[in-house]
Amino acid sequence: MRFLVSSLAALAVTAACSGNGANIAGGDAGGDGGCIAPVAGASCSPSDVACEPPGDICCIGYSWICESGAWAKESVGCACLADSGGGGGPFVCGATTTCDSSSEYCVDQAPGIALPDGGVPPDSYACDALPSACATNPTCACMKANGACMPTAVASCDETDGHVTVHCLGE
Repeated sequence: MRFLVSSLAALAVTAACSGNGANIAGGDAGGDGGCIAPVAGASCSPSDVACEPPGDICCIGYSWICESGAWAKESVGCACLADSGGGGGPFVCGATTTCDSSSEYCVDQAPGIALPDGGVPPDSYACDALPSACATNPTCACMKANGACMPTAVASCDETDGHVTVHCLGE
């Protein structure tokens, strides 16, 4: 019985991963339902399916597309989600920026100047290096005491699981 189960499992894996040798180089998938390990610039057809890199697509930063008959990396434009491990690691800063809490903090900069039509432009987001005095203990108090938001001032600050975001007054 064990041999039968092992044989069936091996057969299933072989069937799912089989195809012609072109799969490895980014060619035709052979119509077997497998995916292709794309290489930038290698030829492809619209029916080809790319094997995407493992992990969070937003943290990877791209997905593969077949564009004009050649494989290309397409930016996904989303921020890498915060880790759930209770500190350290990447975290979201605005809609499309990701900071590394081991070396950076998030700066949310208000624009401070109204548009000609009276509208308010969106805030800008960036990751700044942690001040050296805050490297081992990144907190809002430390950021405020060490020049966060200069030349303006800190309007508010959030710290969650070692992820610090300072909200600066408009320039």
